[in-house]
Amino acid sequence: MQRQDVRKKLRRGVYIVPTSFTMLNIFFGFRSIVNSMRGAEAIALGRTDLAIHAFEIACVSLLIAAVFDTFDGLVARQLGATSEFGKEYDSLADVVTFGCAPAVLVYAWGLHSLGQLGVGIAFLFLVSVSLRLARFNVMTGKTDYRYFVGLPSPAGALTIAAVIYYAPAPVLDHRFASVIMILTALTAFAMVSPIRWRAQKGINFQKGRSLMYIVVIAAILAVAWAWPRPFLLFFAIAYLASGPLIRLWTIAFPPQIPAEVLPAPPAA
Repeated sequence: MQRQDVRKKLRRGVYIVPTSFTMLNIFFGFRSIVNSMRGAEAIALGRTDLAIHAFEIACVSLLIAAVFDTFDGLVARQLGATSEFGKEYDSLADVVTFGCAPAVLVYAWGLHSLGQLGVGIAFLFLVSVSLRLARFNVMTGKTDYRYFVGLPSPAGALTIAAVIYYAPAPVLDHRFASVIMILTALTAFAMVSPIRWRAQKGINFQKGRSLMYIVVIAAILAVAWAWPRPFLLFFAIAYLASGPLIRLWTIAFPPQIPAEVLPAPPAA
């Protein structure tokens, strides 16, 4: 009888629409890995043109995967189809898509020339994503929903993808590979750091805005359409830097506590 109840709950816990979005997330992460391997093979054959094309597809695949990762949770909440199965499945998918896929991509593109050191840095990125996701699952509902504690794993993966998409030619210079190594390590440490980054859940889209906001959004979309590579790179680096900058700002200019909430001085 108990076994039947467990099976019934499991059937209820699997929802087709959000789970399909999560599977598409995994698919495009796997597609990124496959194209990263094709890029590495093209480098070995001396076909830089094929390597560039493969790395571009790998980067675009990560971007598409991030879109599906955003919408699977949104769709699940709108349909009332959230479940423990979906949360765990989404975390496993993110380890593959935003951990393994960008680690393989950055190694095949820029860290391979560093030998075993490049392997270690790519592995560091993967481990940081897995730790970030584990901490997120534990802290869900216990922190301010307006902020992420640590850089979100999709943002970390897209930071790597934006850099590679901007300059998809394989890195053969050791000095430039060292710069990529530092960027990868900083992104990895950002994901497990206690620094907070702004979350999209904290943005109120239902609040009325002036027409100027619409004009600004239209201008941003126009710039993104005209210059997609520089725009993605700028947006990714700006979001990566926003966490430390906001932290430094709050240290330099701590928020003022209203006088009415301050404790009253003791009576004489």
